[in-house]
Amino acid sequence: MASVAAGGVQAKPEGLITREAARDLSSYQYCAMAIDANGRFDYGDSSNGDDVIGVLQNAPDALGAEAEVATEGTTIMKATGAIAIGDKVGSDGNYRAAKVTADKAIYIGIALEASAANNDLIEVKLLGGVHTISA
Repeated sequence: MASVAAGGVQAKPEGLITREAARDLSSYQYCAMAIDANGRFDYGDSSNGDDVIGVLQNAPDALGAEAEVATEGTTIMKATGAIAIGDKVGSDGNYRAAKVTADKAIYIGIALEASAANNDLIEVKLLGGVHTISA
């Protein structure tokens, strides 16, 4: 189902995977997700080396609740600070989209909309997997 981002562009998530949530993730809809040691979805921080696989599409409210993550296509993400169209984005310690530029920095997508403030909703093109900037 398509969502409308802040700029009016529609998200078209693909590669949807459904697994149990590792905890209450209801505050982390549109944030980066990884898989924990038990095979459950949990929030992921690519700036800390987590293998982020996608973005949470729903808001599961308990351990074991169904969590749906988009791994490809376009998705809405909560943003951290200033992000320009075309910036490579990974996730930060709050599991939101964050601009990455450093050599060997991990990113999961490209911003299709700009962000000016924390928690802005922007559309991101997920690249399917973890990528690393090389200088």
